[in-house]
Amino acid sequence: MENGNATISVTLDLPDVSAVRRFAGWIAPRLNKGDWLLLSGDLGAGKTELARCIIRQVFGDGTDVPSPTFTLIQHYESRDIKLLHTDLYRLESSEEILELGLLDETDSIVLVEWPEKLGTYVPTEAVMVHLEDIGPTRQCSLSVNSDNADFFQGLDDFIDREKVLADFLEKNGYGQAVRKTLAGDASRRRYERLELDNKRFILMDWQALPNDNDAYKAKVFLSNSVTDFRNICAYLIRCGLSAPEIFAQDDAQGLLVLEDFGTLNFTHSIDAKDPHLPIFYHETIMALAALYHHADTENPEQARQFDAKVSSPVSYDKAVILTEIQQFIDWYMPSQGKTLPDTALTKWEEIWASLVGKLEAMKIRDVMMLRDVHSPNLHWLGNRQSIRRVGFIDIQDGIAGHPAYDVVSLLQDARRDLPEDYEGRFKALFVAETGLDASDFDTAYNIFGVQRNLRILGIFVRLSKMQGKSSYLQHIPRVNGYIKDGLAHEALADLREWFKTYVPEVLEI
Repeated sequence: MENGNATISVTLDLPDVSAVRRFAGWIAPRLNKGDWLLLSGDLGAGKTELARCIIRQVFGDGTDVPSPTFTLIQHYESRDIKLLHTDLYRLESSEEILELGLLDETDSIVLVEWPEKLGTYVPTEAVMVHLEDIGPTRQCSLSVNSDNADFFQGLDDFIDREKVLADFLEKNGYGQAVRKTLAGDASRRRYERLELDNKRFILMDWQALPNDNDAYKAKVFLSNSVTDFRNICAYLIRCGLSAPEIFAQDDAQGLLVLEDFGTLNFTHSIDAKDPHLPIFYHETIMALAALYHHADTENPEQARQFDAKVSSPVSYDKAVILTEIQQFIDWYMPSQGKTLPDTALTKWEEIWASLVGKLEAMKIRDVMMLRDVHSPNLHWLGNRQSIRRVGFIDIQDGIAGHPAYDVVSLLQDARRDLPEDYEGRFKALFVAETGLDASDFDTAYNIFGVQRNLRILGIFVRLSKMQGKSSYLQHIPRVNGYIKDGLAHEALADLREWFKTYVPEVLEI
C-alpha cells in the first residue's frame, strides 16, 4: 500500500474474468449514493467488464448491461438505489461534462469509463480503479483520497481469501479449473462453478467469521459450518436421496468442492411451465416420505454435529418456533408503522404456546427437517432413478423436526406460484405414503404454514433494510396470502382473532 500526495493506493491481480467478478463482489457493497468510481485503462483492459460485474452485483445477475459507448450514459434504478454508467471516450472536451449533467447526480452511484476526459471535474472523493494487462495477468490499482481511506476496509481480507482459495484448489487438483462466480443467496456463502477436463464442479466458500456470534442463529440452530452441510449430505444419501457428493474439503477454512447438479432448478421449470413439473413434485414428496420412514431406523438428531456447547439433543421445538416468529414482530410490524401494546404481545405468546402444545400432543416422530425445501433448492436429475432424481441443495440448516414443515416449504413456495391443485394433491400424497393421521397432519400443516410465512415476512424486510436486497419485497403479497389461508383453519381461530384486532390487513388480502 502506498501513501503519497494525499492518495492511498493498493494493487492486486485479477488474472481472469472470475477474479474480476469476485472483485466486483467486494467493491459493489461499498458504493453508496453520491459515490463516483472511475475506471481507467487502455482499450480492452477490462473496464466495461468490471463495470458490468458491479452493476449486476447491485441490480442482479439478469440485468442487461449494454456498453454506453454510443449512448454515453446508461441509467439503472431500483427501489433503493440509482446508478449511472457512462463512457466518456467520445467526448472532445471536458466542458461537455456539464452538458451531460453528471455533476448534478448527487443521489446516484456514478461509474465512469475513460475518466481522463473529466479534466478538472474529477470529484475529490472519487474512487479510482486503473486496469492494466501485465504479462499473463491483469493488474488492478485501486486508489482513493486519504480522507476516504476507510473504503479499503476489508480489502486485505479479500486478497488473503483469494490466496486461500487458490491454494485449496491447487492442492486438491483443481488449480487449472476455469472459475465462474455464481449468484449468491440470502446467506454469506459464495459459490463458483469450476470447469476442468470437460467436467463441472461447485466450489462452496463459507468462511467462518471470528465475530460471528449471531444470537438469533444460535437460538434457532442455523448452521455456521461446512461440517453440518457434509453431515446432512451424507445422511440424505444414506436415506436413498440425492445430495451433492463431496470431492474436496477443508472444514477449517470453510471450503468444499461439490458435485454440480446443473443450472436448472425447479424455479426454472415453474417459469418455463415444464409439462413434467407434476412428476418433479411427486418425486419430491416421495423423497420427503422416505425421510420420514428412515427416521424410524436412524435418529435424525445424530445426523448433524452441533457445537460442543450444545449439551442436549437439538430439535425444532417450542423455543425455536417462538424465536423464529419473533422476526415478524421485530421487523415486519415496524415496517408497517405498527407498534403493538404489551397486552397484544402477551396474547401473541399465549396463542403460540397453545399452538405448539397442539403439535406436541400429536406425538408424531421427528424427521430430518431440511427447512428450505423450495424451488430454488431443488434440481431434477433425470439420469437417476426414482426419488434420487430430485437433487437437494442448501441443506446445512437441517434439524430434527415435524414432517409437516418441509411439505409446507415445498408447497407454499415464497417466490413462485404453483398450480392451484398442487397443495391439496401433494399433501394427500404425503399423508398416504406416511400413514399419518390426515386430520392431525392438516392441523400441523396450517400451523407451520402460518408460522413459517410470518417468519419469512420478517426476514424479507430484514434483508431489504440490512443488506439492500429489496427484490425480496415483491414476494410479500404471496406470503401474506399463505398466512391468510392458514388462519382460516379452525385450530388457528384464536390467532385469527388476534390478527383481526391488531393486523386486520393480513386478512383482507
